[in-house]
Amino acid sequence: MAIYEVRLSTEDLENDMSPEVLVEFYDKNELEYVASVSSSKKDGVLDKVSGETDIDGEAGYTKADDEIMISLATAFSKIKFV
Repeated sequence: MAIYEVRLSTEDLENDMSPEVLVEFYDKNELEYVASVSSSKKDGVLDKVSGETDIDGEAGYTKADDEIMISLATAFSKIKFV
């Protein structure tokens, strides 16, 4: 069983025809925090992170945390589910 887990899903949370990527972080099956990544211009380019989540463990929340979340969400959004 995993100790740390990241769950990714996509959903149009804002009902604006531009799906967001929902990122959930778990520690020992307990939900620690949730963030979403969206397109600020509604053009499919993911560039906006909700919340201030320190995921790199470096001196609290920084722009680097957003960059990691955007990269993760962008990679996930390229998967085409049939």
